[in-house]
Formats: sequence, C-alpha cells, structure tokens
Amino acid sequence: MRPRIVLDLDPGLTVVRALPNLDLLDIAYGATHGGACGMIASAALFTTGSVGSVGLFDRPGLPLLTVKAEIEEIDRVAAFGQVPDRIVLVGDRGRALSDVSRAVDFVARATGAGQEVGALIEPEPTMLKECARAKMQWVYFSSVTAQAANSSEAAAAEIARIESASAAANKLRLRVAVIGPMGKQLPSAIAAISSVEELVPTPDLWEMALRCGWERAISEFATLMR
Repeated sequence: MRPRIVLDLDPGLTVVRALPNLDLLDIAYGATHGGACGMIASAALFTTGSVGSVGLFDRPGLPLLTVKAEIEEIDRVAAFGQVPDRIVLVGDRGRALSDVSRAVDFVARATGAGQEVGALIEPEPTMLKECARAKMQWVYFSSVTAQAANSSEAAAAEIARIESASAAANKLRLRVAVIGPMGKQLPSAIAAISSVEELVPTPDLWEMALRCGWERAISEFATLMR
C-alpha cells in the first residue's frame, strides 16, 4: 500500500499574510478532496493573530490535524486541548529532536486523552529506542538530506538509511512518516519503503498547487509516488 499524503499548512502562512481573506482550511479541504488524508501545521499557526487560532480548527468534517511543536512549546500545546489529533515534537527551529526525555509525561497525558504523539528524529537506532521507551506512536524522518544530496549515490545512501530505520521502527511498533522536500525523484523511492505510512511533501505540494490547483497537485504527486 502506498503512503498517505499529508498537506503541510506552514508554507501557506506567507500566502495568507499577503492575502488575508484566504482561508487555510478551505485549502486543506480542497487538498483532502483531491486525495490528501490530513494536514499538519506548526503550533505557531494557532497564535499568529488573525492568521490562526484554535478556533480556526473547530469545524465539522475537518481532516486529520497534526500539530508540530518544539519541545519548548509543550505547555502551549497542552492548552490546545483535544483539537489536534496528533502532536509531533521537533527540535529547535524545526530540526530533529535530540532528547525525548522531557516529553515522557506529556506523551502519557496526550495518549490518555486519545491523541497520538510522535517526534521528528534522525533515522538512527538510539533515538528510535528512546521514542519507543517514551511510548510514542509515531516517528518522522526528514527528507532534506536526501533531497540536498549532491549525487545519486549519496541520495540512495540516505534513502537506505531511512529504509533501515523504518524497518527498525516497525519492529518497535512505531509508525513512520517522512516530511520535507522531495522533488520529482524521491517520492517513488520513499513510497517504496513498506513501513512508511505518510508523506508530507513540503513545500512541494504548494509549488505544484500554485501551478495547477490542489486536486491536480495531489494527483500529480501521487503519480510521482508510483
């Protein structure tokens, strides 16, 4: 089964600031109608004045909502209540998280409230084990290194690293998503990794949608995954 496609709302913040009447959730609904399974947004989206708030996401039929939050923002995320379906913890400035020990109590509270928790980490064994010990449900790997590789061999090596980590995550009962830029070459390689359940191609989907609309952008990206 191919991974599900998730829309990252963060690139839309710049667009919304320029076009304040643009509704990010209308975009999310359009992407979902085109085949995306949900959306992901940084915690900052909820506190950006007129651009976002918790109330923005209080609508019927909302796609799966995942919130990205730096480890320093745990208290702020707790104030969102049960609005997010999933919370993904990241490091400083959206980098991979290097220490999940501070998140253990938060994971227990969120899981008790029926929310899933994950972490953006490097695809390596130690962090996988730490996430499993913290009883997280998801791990996210970044595609940035593979996309920025200066040779096909280097890109293939990074994909192999993600594949190995995904297999290890599966054994630890951690579900896997990959987030970041993917261009035209990476989607099929990443989608071929059997343990990867979700792809968050950012900012790729926005670039494609600005050219051809959301439904076609999702369709074109799904084609790249084959």
